[in-house]
Amino acid sequence: MADAIAFHGDPAVKARATARLRQHVAAGSFVYFPAWEDGKANAIGAVVEADDTPAYAARLGYPTALAETLPMLINGFRPLSEAARFAEAWLARTPVGGDLSAVVSRMILDLLAKPRLCDTTCRHPALEESRLAIIALHRRAVEGDEPDRQQWKAVRLAAVAATDALGDDVLDRAAASTVESAAWPGTMRTVLRDTLNALGAFELRVALAEIGWTPEEESRVFQLREQAEKNAYKAEFQGLERVYAILDADHPELSARFRKRCERLEQSSEMYVTTGWRLIEMIETSPILTAQA
Repeated sequence: MADAIAFHGDPAVKARATARLRQHVAAGSFVYFPAWEDGKANAIGAVVEADDTPAYAARLGYPTALAETLPMLINGFRPLSEAARFAEAWLARTPVGGDLSAVVSRMILDLLAKPRLCDTTCRHPALEESRLAIIALHRRAVEGDEPDRQQWKAVRLAAVAATDALGDDVLDRAAASTVESAAWPGTMRTVLRDTLNALGAFELRVALAEIGWTPEEESRVFQLREQAEKNAYKAEFQGLERVYAILDADHPELSARFRKRCERLEQSSEMYVTTGWRLIEMIETSPILTAQA
């Protein structure tokens, strides 16, 4: 596809985008969000000087689904300097004229093969059948045999039915949400972002279940923080440090568990980092074509 050829085969397009991004990084005006406001910009806004992801995709020749996922990936990098390094690598390692049309489906195939996701779907035959059927369609797309709309609709309806047949187990339903999110062609604007977001939520639920963190504990911490804010308690602290101070002072056992919960939450963000670098590798190894007239 002509609209999936990186930088439309023109080195000057890449050079201009790179210069604009580096200008914001050097000036200290590169941010996670918003995309474009008061002279500050994220990876999208730096290039198009607007909060306009479709314009970014069109100007640089990326599939829209890749452009839609980029801010989410960057948000997983801490500190901001690492986020900027990734944003620069995204452009630098994208080859001029690279055919990016299969990259989205290739990445979704990677996501659907995650071991903990497979362990969960395998316990439910209909859900596992749906996962495999969706994989088969994305694999066809990668091979250049794009399934038609009816085929995508059929696997999507099957995935919804498999989800509806599940019980109330939160891990099962989070796994099913991941499978459903992937039941769209790679040309669908948000398919990669939605699949990655659903998988991230699933992986986080698994991580919290491993330490036995419960929704009731989450609610309890929220209530304690809300009450402290009303009473100006521990107001000398800010953000997460204030929550730690409240819990350390009055609820030491809950504090210890909450710290474990935060550690797992931080670890879960690593999935976005590894996915981001993996995606760059896929982009970097795309076959080189030239823009079509």
